[in-house]
Amino acid sequence: GLTRNGSGASGGGTTEVVIVLQIAEKVKALLEKQGVIVELLPATVPVDYFADAFVSIHADGNNNSSVSGFKISAPQRDFSGASLSLVESLYDSYEKATKLSVDTNVTRRMSGYYAFNWRRYEHALFPLTPAAIVETGFLTSPTDRKVIVEKQDLAAKGIADGIIDFLKSRSLL
Repeated sequence: GLTRNGSGASGGGTTEVVIVLQIAEKVKALLEKQGVIVELLPATVPVDYFADAFVSIHADGNNNSSVSGFKISAPQRDFSGASLSLVESLYDSYEKATKLSVDTNVTRRMSGYYAFNWRRYEHALFPLTPAAIVETGFLTSPTDRKVIVEKQDLAAKGIADGIIDFLKSRSLL
């Protein structure tokens, strides 16, 4: 079942916090192999944080275990002018790497993610930082869990490849 608490969604005997940290560490290692400088941030973003790309990694949950898929969103207001390009790169590479379906239900909570909202929150991104939030799949879905729990290298590759493609498209790598 789905529970919401300090560790986010849960399913299949594990929690969002555990899973996304494991995926994030794998993404970091893949990016560093390509010469990218990576900072894994805590849940609270430093004040006015700036980077060439910011990607927040999450896992979904739903009371219905047949609901599955991944989704990615840019900030509701994108002052960088590049967040949609980052999102497109991530969609392409994540789908290719994981073979998971796309969940088209991108929520306001995603596009309005606190880290994107520098007007409201002190601990948010600098407005010109290209940003995306990735829901890697549903912990409550057996299909998605096979990737995000059992084959995390695929999820990590999907995210890392998208970031690399984005950085190359902007001549930053």
